[in-house]
Amino acid sequence: MRDAVLFAGALCSGILCSAQPMAQPSHGQSIPDFSGSWDRTGKHVEMFEAIPGFEGGGPMMADPRYPGGTVPGHTLPQVASLGNPILKPATLARLEAITEGELLGMPHVKDEGMCQPSGVPMLWNRTHADLQILQSPGQVTIINARDHQFRIIYLDVPHSDRAVHSWYGESVGHYEGGDTLVVDTIGQNDKTQVDRYGTPHSDKIHVVERIRVSPDHSALDVELTVSDPGAFTMPWSALARHVSREIPWEEEICAENNRFVGLVTVDGVKTNEVPMPVDYTPDF
Repeated sequence: MRDAVLFAGALCSGILCSAQPMAQPSHGQSIPDFSGSWDRTGKHVEMFEAIPGFEGGGPMMADPRYPGGTVPGHTLPQVASLGNPILKPATLARLEAITEGELLGMPHVKDEGMCQPSGVPMLWNRTHADLQILQSPGQVTIINARDHQFRIIYLDVPHSDRAVHSWYGESVGHYEGGDTLVVDTIGQNDKTQVDRYGTPHSDKIHVVERIRVSPDHSALDVELTVSDPGAFTMPWSALARHVSREIPWEEEICAENNRFVGLVTVDGVKTNEVPMPVDYTPDF
Protein backbone atom coordinates (compact mmCIF):
# COMPACT_ATOMS: atom_id res chain seq x y z
CA MET A 1 0.00 0.00 0.00
CA ARG A 2 2.79 2.43 0.92
CA ASP A 3 4.54 1.85 -2.42
CA ALA A 4 1.28 2.52 -4.26
CA VAL A 5 0.83 5.84 -2.50
CA LEU A 6 4.40 6.94 -3.23
CA PHE A 7 4.15 5.89 -6.86
CA ALA A 8 0.96 7.96 -7.15
CA GLY A 9 2.90 10.87 -5.70
CA ALA A 10 5.55 10.54 -8.38
CA LEU A 11 2.98 10.42 -11.16
CA CYS A 12 0.90 13.30 -9.79
CA SER A 13 3.69 15.83 -9.20
CA GLY A 14 2.34 18.92 -10.94
CA ILE A 15 -0.74 16.96 -12.18
CA LEU A 16 -4.05 16.94 -10.34
CA CYS A 17 -5.09 13.37 -9.59
CA SER A 18 -8.47 12.19 -8.44
CA ALA A 19 -6.95 9.65 -6.05
CA GLN A 20 -5.05 11.60 -3.39
CA PRO A 21 -2.93 10.15 -0.56
CA MET A 22 -4.57 10.99 2.74
CA ALA A 23 -1.85 10.50 5.35
CA GLN A 24 -3.01 11.65 8.78
CA PRO A 25 -1.00 14.23 10.75
CA SER A 26 1.12 13.05 13.64
CA HIS A 27 -0.71 12.54 16.93
CA GLY A 28 -1.17 15.78 18.82
CA GLN A 29 0.36 17.90 16.06
CA SER A 30 -0.87 21.48 15.76
CA ILE A 31 -1.95 22.29 12.21
CA PRO A 32 -1.40 25.93 11.11
CA ASP A 33 -4.01 27.53 8.89
CA PHE A 34 -2.64 28.60 5.49
CA SER A 35 -6.00 28.79 3.77
CA GLY A 36 -7.04 31.78 1.68
CA SER A 37 -5.43 34.08 -0.89
CA TRP A 38 -1.88 35.42 -0.64
CA ASP A 39 -0.36 38.32 -2.56
CA ARG A 40 3.37 39.00 -2.97
CA THR A 41 4.68 42.04 -1.12
CA GLY A 42 8.03 43.56 -0.14
CA LYS A 43 10.33 46.42 -1.09
CA HIS A 44 11.12 44.94 -4.50
CA VAL A 45 8.21 42.78 -5.54
CA GLU A 46 9.22 39.90 -7.81
CA MET A 47 12.75 39.92 -6.43
CA PHE A 48 13.73 37.64 -3.55
CA GLU A 49 15.03 39.33 -0.42
CA ALA A 50 18.08 38.42 1.62
CA ILE A 51 17.24 36.83 4.98
CA PRO A 52 18.09 39.33 7.74
CA GLY A 53 21.18 38.23 9.66
CA PHE A 54 21.95 35.29 7.36
CA GLU A 55 25.61 35.27 6.30
CA GLY A 56 25.58 32.47 3.71
CA GLY A 57 24.82 32.61 -0.01
CA GLY A 58 21.98 34.93 -0.96
CA PRO A 59 19.68 35.48 -3.95
CA MET A 60 20.37 37.50 -7.06
CA MET A 61 19.77 41.18 -6.35
CA ALA A 62 19.45 44.34 -8.45
CA ASP A 63 22.60 46.07 -9.64
CA PRO A 64 22.63 49.39 -7.74
CA ARG A 65 24.20 51.11 -10.75
CA TYR A 66 20.99 50.57 -12.72
CA PRO A 67 18.03 51.35 -10.44
CA GLY A 68 15.57 51.47 -13.34
CA GLY A 69 13.97 54.41 -15.05
CA THR A 70 14.87 55.79 -18.47
CA VAL A 71 18.06 56.32 -20.42
CA PRO A 72 18.31 57.94 -23.86
CA GLY A 73 16.24 55.92 -26.29
CA HIS A 74 14.51 53.43 -24.04
CA THR A 75 13.17 52.50 -20.64
CA LEU A 76 15.72 50.73 -18.47
CA PRO A 77 14.56 47.96 -16.12
CA GLN A 78 16.43 46.76 -13.10
CA VAL A 79 19.16 44.27 -14.01
CA ALA A 80 20.94 41.61 -11.98
CA SER A 81 24.06 42.29 -9.97
CA LEU A 82 26.46 39.81 -11.55
CA GLY A 83 29.03 39.77 -8.74
CA ASN A 84 27.07 37.26 -6.67
CA PRO A 85 29.47 34.42 -5.72
CA ILE A 86 26.74 31.76 -6.02
CA LEU A 87 27.04 31.76 -9.84
CA LYS A 88 28.93 29.04 -11.68
CA PRO A 89 30.67 30.22 -14.89
CA ALA A 90 27.98 28.88 -17.25
CA THR A 91 25.21 30.42 -15.15
CA LEU A 92 27.06 33.74 -15.07
CA ALA A 93 27.53 33.66 -18.85
CA ARG A 94 23.78 33.18 -19.35
CA LEU A 95 23.00 36.13 -17.10
CA GLU A 96 25.64 38.32 -18.75
CA ALA A 97 23.91 37.86 -22.10
CA ILE A 98 20.52 38.66 -20.60
CA THR A 99 21.84 41.74 -18.79
CA GLU A 100 23.61 43.02 -21.91
CA GLY A 101 20.34 42.80 -23.81
CA GLU A 102 18.43 44.60 -21.06
CA LEU A 103 20.91 47.49 -21.07
CA LEU A 104 20.54 47.77 -24.85
CA GLY A 105 16.76 47.99 -24.57
CA MET A 106 15.94 44.34 -25.28
CA PRO A 107 13.89 43.04 -22.34
CA HIS A 108 14.27 39.48 -21.19
CA VAL A 109 11.18 37.33 -21.64
CA LYS A 110 10.46 35.48 -18.41
CA ASP A 111 9.09 31.96 -18.43
CA GLU A 112 5.56 33.19 -17.74
CA GLY A 113 5.78 35.26 -20.93
CA MET A 114 6.38 32.02 -22.83
CA CYS A 115 3.35 30.35 -21.25
CA GLN A 116 5.53 28.10 -19.12
CA PRO A 117 4.92 27.04 -15.50
CA SER A 118 6.75 28.89 -12.75
CA GLY A 119 8.41 25.99 -10.94
CA VAL A 120 9.95 26.26 -7.48
CA PRO A 121 11.02 28.69 -6.11
CA MET A 122 9.79 31.17 -8.76
CA LEU A 123 6.19 30.35 -7.84
CA TRP A 124 6.66 32.57 -4.76
CA ASN A 125 8.11 35.49 -6.67
CA ARG A 126 5.34 36.71 -8.95
CA THR A 127 3.79 40.16 -8.96
CA HIS A 128 0.10 39.82 -8.06
CA ALA A 129 0.42 36.05 -8.39
CA ASP A 130 -2.86 35.58 -6.52
CA LEU A 131 -1.86 32.35 -4.82
CA GLN A 132 -4.44 30.30 -2.97
CA ILE A 133 -3.59 27.55 -0.53
CA LEU A 134 -5.88 24.60 0.11
CA GLN A 135 -5.29 22.10 2.92
CA SER A 136 -6.52 18.56 3.42
CA PRO A 137 -5.28 15.82 5.77
CA GLY A 138 -2.87 14.33 3.23
CA GLN A 139 -1.76 17.23 1.11
CA VAL A 140 -1.42 20.96 0.64
CA THR A 141 -2.36 22.37 -2.77
CA ILE A 142 -1.06 25.74 -3.96
CA ILE A 143 -3.06 27.29 -6.79
CA ASN A 144 -1.70 30.06 -9.02
CA ALA A 145 -4.23 32.12 -10.99
CA ARG A 146 -1.72 32.43 -13.82
CA ASP A 147 -2.69 29.78 -16.39
CA HIS A 148 -4.49 27.88 -13.61
CA GLN A 149 -1.27 26.34 -12.36
CA PHE A 150 -1.22 24.24 -9.25
CA ARG A 151 1.33 22.47 -7.09
CA ILE A 152 0.74 19.53 -4.75
CA ILE A 153 2.70 18.97 -1.53
CA TYR A 154 2.19 15.52 -0.01
CA LEU A 155 2.27 15.42 3.77
CA ASP A 156 4.10 13.07 6.12
CA VAL A 157 5.52 10.77 3.45
CA PRO A 158 9.11 10.38 2.19
CA HIS A 159 10.18 11.04 -1.36
CA SER A 160 9.40 8.22 -3.73
CA ASP A 161 12.11 6.14 -5.35
CA ARG A 162 10.62 6.82 -8.76
CA ALA A 163 10.48 10.61 -8.90
CA VAL A 164 10.62 11.76 -12.51
CA HIS A 165 11.60 15.22 -13.70
CA SER A 166 8.64 17.56 -14.13
CA TRP A 167 7.85 21.28 -14.04
CA TYR A 168 7.14 21.36 -10.30
CA GLY A 169 8.99 18.22 -9.28
CA GLU A 170 8.01 16.12 -6.29
CA SER A 171 7.23 17.98 -3.05
CA VAL A 172 6.79 16.38 0.36
CA GLY A 173 6.25 18.26 3.59
CA HIS A 174 5.32 18.28 7.24
CA TYR A 175 4.01 20.77 9.76
CA GLU A 176 6.32 22.09 12.42
CA GLY A 177 6.02 24.34 15.45
CA GLY A 178 2.34 25.11 15.05
CA ASP A 179 2.93 27.85 12.42
CA THR A 180 5.20 26.38 9.74
CA LEU A 181 5.03 24.02 6.77
CA VAL A 182 8.42 22.57 5.83
CA VAL A 183 8.61 21.41 2.20
CA ASP A 184 11.33 19.48 0.38
CA THR A 185 11.24 19.50 -3.44
CA ILE A 186 13.29 17.41 -5.86
CA GLY A 187 12.81 16.14 -9.41
CA GLN A 188 12.28 19.41 -11.26
CA ASN A 189 13.29 19.74 -14.88
CA ASP A 190 15.72 22.44 -16.02
CA LYS A 191 13.21 24.49 -18.03
CA THR A 192 12.23 27.13 -15.46
CA GLN A 193 14.04 30.13 -14.01
CA VAL A 194 14.61 30.79 -10.31
CA ASP A 195 14.09 34.55 -10.34
CA ARG A 196 12.96 37.55 -12.39
CA TYR A 197 16.43 37.99 -13.88
CA GLY A 198 16.32 34.71 -15.79
CA THR A 199 18.79 32.85 -13.55
CA PRO A 200 18.76 29.25 -14.82
CA HIS A 201 19.08 26.03 -12.86
CA SER A 202 19.78 22.40 -13.70
CA ASP A 203 17.64 19.32 -13.08
CA LYS A 204 19.69 18.72 -9.93
CA ILE A 205 17.93 21.59 -8.14
CA HIS A 206 16.81 20.86 -4.58
CA VAL A 207 14.61 23.37 -2.77
CA VAL A 208 13.68 23.44 0.91
CA GLU A 209 10.96 25.89 1.96
CA ARG A 210 9.86 26.97 5.42
CA ILE A 211 6.42 28.52 4.95
CA ARG A 212 5.34 30.39 8.08
CA VAL A 213 2.01 32.07 8.78
CA SER A 214 1.64 34.94 11.27
CA PRO A 215 -0.51 34.43 14.39
CA ASP A 216 -3.20 36.77 13.07
CA HIS A 217 -3.19 35.13 9.61
CA SER A 218 -2.29 38.46 7.95
CA ALA A 219 1.16 37.56 6.61
CA LEU A 220 2.96 34.59 5.08
CA ASP A 221 6.77 34.40 4.96
CA VAL A 222 8.60 31.84 2.84
CA GLU A 223 12.24 31.21 3.69
CA LEU A 224 13.80 28.98 1.06
CA THR A 225 17.15 27.34 0.44
CA VAL A 226 18.22 26.35 -3.08
CA SER A 227 20.95 23.77 -3.70
CA ASP A 228 22.01 22.98 -7.25
CA PRO A 229 25.54 21.76 -8.01
CA GLY A 230 24.78 22.08 -11.71
CA ALA A 231 24.19 25.84 -11.61
CA PHE A 232 25.46 27.26 -8.31
CA THR A 233 28.72 27.17 -6.39
CA MET A 234 26.95 26.94 -3.03
CA PRO A 235 23.48 26.69 -1.52
CA TRP A 236 21.73 30.03 -1.21
CA SER A 237 18.79 31.20 0.87
CA ALA A 238 16.17 33.89 0.38
CA LEU A 239 12.93 35.32 1.69
CA ALA A 240 9.61 35.99 -0.05
CA ARG A 241 6.88 37.82 1.86
CA HIS A 242 3.14 37.74 1.24
CA VAL A 243 0.04 39.32 2.72
CA SER A 244 -3.47 37.96 3.05
CA ARG A 245 -5.56 39.65 0.41
CA GLU A 246 -8.84 38.49 -1.06
CA ILE A 247 -8.66 39.28 -4.78
CA PRO A 248 -11.40 38.21 -7.23
CA TRP A 249 -9.88 35.63 -9.52
CA GLU A 250 -10.07 36.16 -13.25
CA GLU A 251 -9.01 33.70 -15.90
CA GLU A 252 -5.46 34.39 -17.11
CA ILE A 253 -4.51 32.30 -20.12
CA CYS A 254 -1.12 33.18 -21.60
CA ALA A 255 -1.77 31.47 -24.93
CA GLU A 256 -4.76 33.77 -25.58
CA ASN A 257 -2.75 36.96 -25.21
CA ASN A 258 0.78 36.15 -26.34
CA ARG A 259 1.50 38.75 -29.01
CA PHE A 260 4.46 40.36 -30.78
CA VAL A 261 6.55 42.40 -28.35
CA GLY A 262 9.47 43.59 -30.52
CA LEU A 263 13.15 42.68 -30.14
CA VAL A 264 13.71 40.75 -26.92
CA THR A 265 16.05 38.12 -25.52
CA VAL A 266 15.11 34.59 -24.55
CA ASP A 267 17.81 32.94 -22.42
CA GLY A 268 20.16 35.67 -23.65
CA VAL A 269 19.46 35.05 -27.36
CA LYS A 270 18.03 37.92 -29.44
CA THR A 271 14.70 37.18 -31.09
CA ASN A 272 11.65 38.87 -32.58
CA GLU A 273 9.41 35.93 -31.73
CA VAL A 274 8.35 34.71 -28.31
CA PRO A 275 8.54 30.90 -28.49
CA MET A 276 5.47 28.94 -27.52
CA PRO A 277 5.93 25.61 -25.72
CA VAL A 278 5.35 22.57 -27.93
CA ASP A 279 5.13 19.02 -26.63
CA TYR A 280 6.49 16.46 -29.07
CA THR A 281 5.91 13.53 -26.73
CA PRO A 282 3.78 10.87 -28.49
CA ASP A 283 0.30 10.50 -27.04
CA PHE A 284 0.47 6.72 -27.37
